Amino acid sequence: MAANPDVAAVVESGGLASGLQHYLGIGETEGRSLFPGSFDEQWYRQRYPDIVEAISQGVFTSGLEHYLAFGREEQRSVSPLFELDYFDTYPDVRSARDAGGIYLSAADHYSVAGQFEGRQTTFSGTTGNDTVVGGAALDTLTGVQLDVGQCFVGGTLVGGQCREYDSIGVNEQDVLIGGPGIDTFELGRAQGGRAFVNFLAFYQGGGESDFARIENFEPGRDRLLVAGQLGAPDILAPGVEFETSPEGVKVYSIDNVGVGVPTSRDLVAIIAGIGDPNDVLNSTTFINSQNQFAMT
Repeated sequence: MAANPDVAAVVESGGLASGLQHYLGIGETEGRSLFPGSFDEQWYRQRYPDIVEAISQGVFTSGLEHYLAFGREEQRSVSPLFELDYFDTYPDVRSARDAGGIYLSAADHYSVAGQFEGRQTTFSGTTGNDTVVGGAALDTLTGVQLDVGQCFVGGTLVGGQCREYDSIGVNEQDVLIGGPGIDTFELGRAQGGRAFVNFLAFYQGGGESDFARIENFEPGRDRLLVAGQLGAPDILAPGVEFETSPEGVKVYSIDNVGVGVPTSRDLVAIIAGIGDPNDVLNSTTFINSQNQFAMT
């Protein structure tokens, strides 16, 4: 409603319960946008193929119609901004939305206010090839697909909603573009339970054919988040190498495939426009078995 101050004034005076009530009543026929600059119809359909099937069967006319009916309560994201992380980090925004406030989604709040307030957020991709663009604040960018799942601590289900990974970048070529803010580019994660934790690099399995191309990377300001450790791998974590190339600095993950099986070497990322591997190394955070988060 920040783009419709007349509606915001009526809501604040008690004449309407929410901006959604106005939109469903007369706002759509007036040609107003419910999510100015935040609801991405194309992305929503790509991210949620079940919606495409429902639209093809005539259940819904658009992804937006689904979101208003069910997606909002199901914590579905309306754009690459991962709603669950934003609401967990900023419960004030979640509370305002649930109370019928002026913002109808996390992306709505971020596009109008949050990025200018320096709020942190995560932008994610899908299981296909994506272009993910950072914002103006403290952003994490990842090309893999995130979802809302159940929470586990040490392998024990504890209830609540937590982030889960639906893909790890296999057979994907994603482009991650840093914004004017401070960006972290996520290229791996820790996974496991109480007894065993290993460290998983994204984009493994396709050799040089699947990777993230990172653009607008600013050494000393932005950071890479990479699973593994510099040099050779161990039983839990892959090794990581940095290599100069005409395209930029290449980041490789080195893994022990198994006893008697040659070590694999997979391209994880290309840091475009950077010539010195040390500039990337000195801006890398390693997730490994030593400290889980070890900064160079």
